[in-house]
Amino acid sequence: MKKIIIVSFLLVCSMHTFGQTDKEVNLIEANSTWGKEIIQVPFWFAPKIDYKGYEDIRFAKGWEEIDSSGFWTLAFAWDINLETKPTLKFFEDNLKLYYDGLMKVVNEDSTLTVPKTKTFFIENDIKEGTTTFTGTLETYDAFTTKKMIVLHVTIESYYCEKSNRYIPLFKFSPKNFKHKIWKQLSRIKLQDTICNH
Repeated sequence: MKKIIIVSFLLVCSMHTFGQTDKEVNLIEANSTWGKEIIQVPFWFAPKIDYKGYEDIRFAKGWEEIDSSGFWTLAFAWDINLETKPTLKFFEDNLKLYYDGLMKVVNEDSTLTVPKTKTFFIENDIKEGTTTFTGTLETYDAFTTKKMIVLHVTIESYYCEKSNRYIPLFKFSPKNFKHKIWKQLSRIKLQDTICNH
């Protein structure tokens, strides 16, 4: 019950914040099978991520179904006032804050101290001006299994010269990078017009 209330509150906050402009908040290009949410930043569940803007999240079909190939598969982009090139430490620190905060509020077991999120990323070569990172993130799954889960992660950090800001695109799945779900994730991209606003 607590999880339903929290998720409902999150959706209400998102709708209240963006109202009629929700259709205009569209950072990610993905087909209609992916669910969508828009969340204001700073995140109410992770206020220590001290930026302003919004997050565009896309959920794979069946992301909460353990037996689905889309289980825990999602992508999100941050359009925030990020004017300094994000480093490996930036992503590790902020994703820990993000998942620790989220799992703490979703957790229904009042006797449980939610385990801390762990990350391990490496920085890859810069390609066409975009810096990429790959690695893993281990976090507590307060939504479904109530156990620790390891997610494989890719991060693409795009630079918008016009507005002097960086827009990171994150992709997550418990499936390894050779699994077919990553073909679907590879089709998820930032909109071509992302730097025009």
